[in-house]
Amino acid sequence: MKKITKILISLFASTMISLSAFAGELTVTGTAKATYNTVSGTANGDNTLGVVNEFTIGAAGELENGWTWTYALNMDPEDTAAGGATLNDDSALTLSTNFGTVAVYGSNGGLNVSGSFNANAYAWITDTGFGEGKVEPNNISDYMNMQYHTPAGLLPLGIQAKIAYAPSGSTNVKSGNASNTAASATIGNMTMYQVSLAPIDGLSVSASYGTLDAGNGVTNNEQNDESGAVAIKYATGPVTIGVSRSLDAPAIAHAAAVPATTVEYIENTNYSIGFAVNENLSVSYSNESSERNFVTASTVGFDQDTQSFQAAYTMGGMTIALARTDYDNVGYANNKDVSETMLAVTMAF
Repeated sequence: MKKITKILISLFASTMISLSAFAGELTVTGTAKATYNTVSGTANGDNTLGVVNEFTIGAAGELENGWTWTYALNMDPEDTAAGGATLNDDSALTLSTNFGTVAVYGSNGGLNVSGSFNANAYAWITDTGFGEGKVEPNNISDYMNMQYHTPAGLLPLGIQAKIAYAPSGSTNVKSGNASNTAASATIGNMTMYQVSLAPIDGLSVSASYGTLDAGNGVTNNEQNDESGAVAIKYATGPVTIGVSRSLDAPAIAHAAAVPATTVEYIENTNYSIGFAVNENLSVSYSNESSERNFVTASTVGFDQDTQSFQAAYTMGGMTIALARTDYDNVGYANNKDVSETMLAVTMAF
């Protein structure tokens, strides 16, 4: 681990020191979205309207030796009744060289591939606003992190490898002049790896693995926190099919007697099928199943399942989408079922 850290720090120190000497181009991109949502089967069920105006401020430039750099910062409105202040998050500074790409990310740069199965017409539905309670593997994007990516096209079969390291479990976004950012007392450093390949046209295969160390206040875990995922997606003609499978083993503290209701690992199986009716209209179906496994085999658990039918129609920069989703055993609670219908109109700019 110390060798990995030293390599990453050396790369940053040797390549990023002179970025400020070169002017770059400033851009603003994003989406404006309005949604109408109905939910039944929950105490919070109602008809709701939403307007999302998240956008990204970006900059890019090229150095004298041909290397390129990019910077991006997302602007998100806070979710409050009064409208809230605009928040700065999901920042990224990257430098692409002949030897690969180095980057520093804040709440960004996720390498977990469990969502790479997504062939939905509208969205990966368990990654939207409704809290169905599905547990996904840890992702490096939850923390301040630095990464190295091998150059695209360097290895055969389109193989690309990525490695990321988060030093302290910190989620605080600090300025470049800040020091001694508060570390988490319960979460230590995280290391994550991703490998992807595209052996034939239309086929992509990817895998990810991450380990999350305990914080300063936690020692001698019965089980350390680790997770991994694999995903395959294939597109041919108007049809796209995606499948993923992931395992997440949360940390279990050392104790004389571990409670029988303690989760040992969570197993997720997802698949998605998309069909492009024509160049404007697409439809899809997806199924996601999440199973909790306990340290005691006799402990009864209930799978969290999600099924979603979606359709999207695009006209230039506007997309109109409709998603009908059924959530079974929300939060892994037996017979807690919810149905959701969402209509979204999105303008890209």
